[in-house]
Amino acid sequence: MVVFAHAPLISIDDNGDGTVYIEGGFSNGASAEGVEIIIVKDKAYNGPEESFKGKEIIYKGKLDAKNSLTLPKPATEKYEVYFNAGEGHVVSKKGPALTAGEKANWDKATASFDFGEWKELMMEK
Repeated sequence: MVVFAHAPLISIDDNGDGTVYIEGGFSNGASAEGVEIIIVKDKAYNGPEESFKGKEIIYKGKLDAKNSLTLPKPATEKYEVYFNAGEGHVVSKKGPALTAGEKANWDKATASFDFGEWKELMMEK
């Protein structure tokens, strides 16, 4: 039996306007459409809210047909973005913080973005 391994990949780009561009994929070029993206506060958490890898989840979404997702930065200063394609296919990177110069654009982006149930958690520091 021949097995071809494929490692998960994640890239996070700061758009400089209060948003981030997240792109995920696999080392063998396989599509990552529909793969779960989880954003957590970058500090240990042991509370009642949902957690992932011992940290509080503040957003869950999925990659689109282009293997990407653009969304407003979380209000929290330190956060981590996980590409979660299942056991053995999880990778993460720290995300860029929201700056004072981006605040006006961020306000517009957060007003129009559909966070679903995650809006309060994404907007709190």
